[in-house]
Amino acid sequence: MGGPAPALAQALSDAPAPQARLTELLASSPAALPSNLAPPLPKVKSSRSAVYRDGCHADHAATGTRPCVYGDPTSSRTVVLFGDSHAARWFPALHRLATTRGWKLISLTKASCKVADVTILVAHKPYTACDTWRSHAMARIDALRPDLVVVSSSDAGDPARPAADPLRQWTTGFENTFRALGASGVRVAALLDTPWPKGDPIDCAARNSLRLSACANHLPDATRDATRGTALRSAASTTATTVIDPTPWLCAPGTGICPVVVADTAVYRDDSHVSEAYAEALAPVLAPSLDRLVGAP
Repeated sequence: MGGPAPALAQALSDAPAPQARLTELLASSPAALPSNLAPPLPKVKSSRSAVYRDGCHADHAATGTRPCVYGDPTSSRTVVLFGDSHAARWFPALHRLATTRGWKLISLTKASCKVADVTILVAHKPYTACDTWRSHAMARIDALRPDLVVVSSSDAGDPARPAADPLRQWTTGFENTFRALGASGVRVAALLDTPWPKGDPIDCAARNSLRLSACANHLPDATRDATRGTALRSAASTTATTVIDPTPWLCAPGTGICPVVVADTAVYRDDSHVSEAYAEALAPVLAPSLDRLVGAP
């Protein structure tokens, strides 16, 4: 166990330039587990945000959406979070922003359900429940007329009907969704998938508490599927969708090292999801992009 590290959430909240401060902290990530890791390592995996605790993250079988409203329910400014569990993991950051800025925040997420209009395989079968849920969610978004929809999904998952040109298949799938979301004039921001850790980073950190560098991943190895990111960017460019790349929030520029602990906080909670604590701490880094899109009250 190492000594205490800076409190990440406080450091980023206090910084005049949160991204610059985060870059410094990424480059100086602790060599050993800090004594003030928050939450402690045994609690990182089980920590879940309100969307999970409230039953708002739809399971694989679900096809309907639930009315999950957070922030200020009476606000005239509405932000929707839409996608799979890689969207749901950003809820702590969005909830913090919604609370401080007086936004109404509506969460629409479903397990393994891609934002792109591409049917994928789940348990070796076409995931048609996702396609049905996605269409219901998008109809709900259309009726809500929100100020902003923040979309995100994991780069894992194989198409049920693989195309000869995967890039074209995913680009078209993203275009279909982005175009439908933006048809009523709604602004759309797409968060690219994050770099992935090597295996289970919590188990690795427990085994290598004095040598956390053994658990770090590196770019480009940490990119799960570069084709998916290229497809999203291409679709965004033709549909007036804003792209937000979280890679600089998890990997040090220059070295491309993606640590498993930054300051006093575990970056991941499992083999692909950012931890609740890390996501919430990143709210000041995400804020400028969303503030521009949501606009002033």
